[in-house]
Amino acid sequence: MNIHIINDSLPIIAILSTGIVYGTDVFFSLIVRKAARKSDDSSIADLMGWIHLVADKRMPPIGITSILSSMLFVFFNGLSDTPGWLALVATLSLLGHLIIYLTIAKPINSKMSAAAKNRIKLDTIRALQQKWDSVIAIRAILLAIAMLSLLFLITVHH
Repeated sequence: MNIHIINDSLPIIAILSTGIVYGTDVFFSLIVRKAARKSDDSSIADLMGWIHLVADKRMPPIGITSILSSMLFVFFNGLSDTPGWLALVATLSLLGHLIIYLTIAKPINSKMSAAAKNRIKLDTIRALQQKWDSVIAIRAILLAIAMLSLLFLITVHH
């Protein structure tokens, strides 16, 4: 396969995969966060636990694809022009999102998932949900920066 075809496909792959993660986080930021605040503790514990269990299995390949395709674009194109810098901004934003996910959201997801799976009532569910909610907006903003960088990259790449 021609390296140019691969190189030209990387931003598209990055946009599509980042878009899935971005859309998910924006949905949680705008809708689920408010709905969870209005829900009773047992509803939050059960539904969010199962959501996190499923999402933590299905979302990583999508996130990894977005990071790798952005990184590979930087690798193939360097930082000598605007597209390379835009891909670097996207990559750094995606890595920032990943760090927040791994250090704050993922441990909470794991607690909620284990409780839902084992039908255990968490007395701290509201506090856990509030802590999770406290970083979803910044995660969505980092993903928006990545998306915008990738979209601008597409417009200036050729």
